[in-house]
Amino acid sequence: MKKSLLVIFLFFGLAAHSQYDERFGLTAGVNQYYMNADFLSSRSGTGFSVGVVSTIEISEYSEILADLTYSQFNVDLLGRKEALAEPEWKKFKTERVNVTFLYDYDILHFLDEDLAIGIGAGPSFAFITNFQPVKDDGTAFLIDPYGIGTEYMKIDENNSKVSFNVFAAVGVTVRYRNTEAGLRYYKGMTDTYRNFPAVSSQINFTGKDNYSAFTLTYYFGDNF
Repeated sequence: MKKSLLVIFLFFGLAAHSQYDERFGLTAGVNQYYMNADFLSSRSGTGFSVGVVSTIEISEYSEILADLTYSQFNVDLLGRKEALAEPEWKKFKTERVNVTFLYDYDILHFLDEDLAIGIGAGPSFAFITNFQPVKDDGTAFLIDPYGIGTEYMKIDENNSKVSFNVFAAVGVTVRYRNTEAGLRYYKGMTDTYRNFPAVSSQINFTGKDNYSAFTLTYYFGDNF
């Protein structure tokens, strides 16, 4: 993980001092998280993200983009307050730091190239995996179908270390001058639950989560 953080800081430092055209901006958006754990029942939920973006120009119509974001992902988990109670949905959240590197290529231009449509793809890295109730009132909640306690969902907290997961990101952007709208899909490449703090011969604590995101980004300066 230290090597990954070093690469991130090197990229942003290079972008800030590059002799090539570069852009720097702020980004915010909403996301939809799809939990694919094999050992529980879930529904996707809507969260949000905020962060910074930096780019380095590769050619007239292509660039390398890096963004560093804080995201809150929300999901609903099915469970019950006690073993014989009626099942109900409870909202959970996980807060993560995400770093994404994309190769972005403009495929269409309009209005004297002020308006551009592009496509991009690349790796995304997520740090921290702790799922916890959005409203934690201290009451017990057993997650169906195996009656797992909510404390087990705090994976990193139980293991006293920070999780590292990899996603493959693809997306499309629409940019008008300094403002850009983006839609991306992130497919999980690593097992999100490989460090789950429980062992069972009957239960597979595995799964590769995915999510989608819509973002708005504003770039500072006149490079567009």
